[in-house]
Amino acid sequence: MRTFTIFRKELIDTMRDRRTILMMIVMPMVLVPLLITVVTKIQQSQIEKAEERTLSIAFVGKEFAPELYTLCEENEKFILFSDIPEDSLLAMTERGELDGAIIVAHDFPEKLSESDQGSVRIIFKSSDAFDITRRQITNTVEEYEQQIVDERIQKLNLDRDLFDAILVEELDISSIQEKIGKLAGGWLPYLFIIFGFMGAMYPGLDLGAGEKERGTLETLLSSPAKRLEIVLGKFLVVMLAGIVTALVAMFGLYIAVQRFQEIPSEVMATIMNMFGPKMVFMILTLILPISAFFSATILSISIYARSFKEAQSIVTPLNVAIILPAIIGTIPGIELNATTALVPILNVSLATKDLLAGTINPLYLTEVYLSLFLIAGLSILGCVRWFNREEVLFRS
Repeated sequence: MRTFTIFRKELIDTMRDRRTILMMIVMPMVLVPLLITVVTKIQQSQIEKAEERTLSIAFVGKEFAPELYTLCEENEKFILFSDIPEDSLLAMTERGELDGAIIVAHDFPEKLSESDQGSVRIIFKSSDAFDITRRQITNTVEEYEQQIVDERIQKLNLDRDLFDAILVEELDISSIQEKIGKLAGGWLPYLFIIFGFMGAMYPGLDLGAGEKERGTLETLLSSPAKRLEIVLGKFLVVMLAGIVTALVAMFGLYIAVQRFQEIPSEVMATIMNMFGPKMVFMILTLILPISAFFSATILSISIYARSFKEAQSIVTPLNVAIILPAIIGTIPGIELNATTALVPILNVSLATKDLLAGTINPLYLTEVYLSLFLIAGLSILGCVRWFNREEVLFRS
């Protein structure tokens, strides 16, 4: 009962702070849709600009492949230069004076006349935006190649099927949910990991180091409440702030996805089904223990620190530390198994990916829950231990 009283008191004090409300609700609600919209729009804009850009292409060996040169000349995306020495092409492409080059071998006509393969060399920089140069040149060369093949088939009066000895039929058995789940599940945990940590950070620092600076901690310690009850009350407020922030971030994502009208209706229906009540509840069960872990850790640091500034300097680097396991979870080949299910944050990232894809192993999911709640419990016990030490509470 005293724990609930402490919880209610701390919650009221926390909700009165405008900065806390800003971090818990306003920031994720505004920031998540804004970030996704801006990043998507920028990426689409960059792709369009790259595809519309006119490319400076050097063509060496015009006399050996006049038809190919004509095709390139007719391409509105190309500005051709046929008078540049071959030995200058690499350096000019490296310096950015050229986007790429096409070099036709001297024996190209002879090879074609013998129904052999002629050689065409392409110079480009794959590091250029979206590899547009290579794709544009390759498409043009393939178009010219197709013309040659058609002429050979017509000349020899052959059936085109003779050149296709094997008909490959591709059958992708992955469902739309599995594809979206594996893709979205890699970065979705970023939202509730980052924002959950951010949401717990400010209240956690304020309820420990902040109270030390304000001198209100002594008043709370003089109350009939036991120190365990005080810690639990503060801890529940911090954890609630982290969970609310994570959920608001997910709601912001939901709003952002609905705004993209370019998404096919079938895909949109699958996404909406993935974020149904059952899936949200499952993800919430993962947010709960990870938020408890964050909250207990931040509160422990806050109680240990002499001042609010010192607590901030300790907690801030943790932002990088919590992102690293989430990044590892996006690497292809890293899957949820008996080992990775024990690694904090990484297990949440991998479990979320499998949950959204509908391929979760119940045994591994149980292992994730047990490991997270164990770590959260140990963090709370550590927090209580710090709070029971007088030299920590009244450091000066």
